[in-house]
Amino acid sequence: MARLISVPDELYMELSKLKGEGSYSEVIRSLIKDKSNKELVLSFAGKGGVDEQAIKDTAGEWKRWSARYA
Repeated sequence: MARLISVPDELYMELSKLKGEGSYSEVIRSLIKDKSNKELVLSFAGKGGVDEQAIKDTAGEWKRWSARYA
């Protein structure tokens, strides 16, 4: 059964861009689909933007946190 929903114009424009040749239902379905952690990591892999210094800082913070609370 089909339902009608109302969305603001700016959201409609974003959905239209994402839609391409597909349907709005496909876009919405893909956006709300639960993804596993593996899928999320693989979707990020190769995108660049990884700050090695931030990773090193996080590792140090993790060690301090785990020594204190774990």
